[in-house]
Amino acid sequence: MVRKVKAFLVTLCLLFAAEATAISGNEWKQLSQTARVYYVMGVLDGWDNLGNLISRTNPNQQLSVVTNHAKLVNCVAGMTHSQIAAIVQKYMENNPARWHSAMTLLVWLALYEVCESTSK
Repeated sequence: MVRKVKAFLVTLCLLFAAEATAISGNEWKQLSQTARVYYVMGVLDGWDNLGNLISRTNPNQQLSVVTNHAKLVNCVAGMTHSQIAAIVQKYMENNPARWHSAMTLLVWLALYEVCESTSK
């Protein structure tokens, strides 16, 4: 009986699950300023969790991926949410040809560009 109840609950959850797709730069530009900041912070949280997952689940992974990820996370560690969002905003303003790309990629490119220029 317990198994049937669990199966029913799982099915019910799947029926009402929301679609969680990435947004493009064009869609991000349509958000309010506050929503833009929250989106960028969500991307950063996802990267942080991804870095933890990679380092824990695949210790034989090439260190370059983890090292580059760690460098970027460390670069933005002292920045405020508004500062990071402003960096992304400036990147978006300067790169309209990329607006069709996934916003997670655009956040990465914006921060990578800034972090590489400050590390030289």
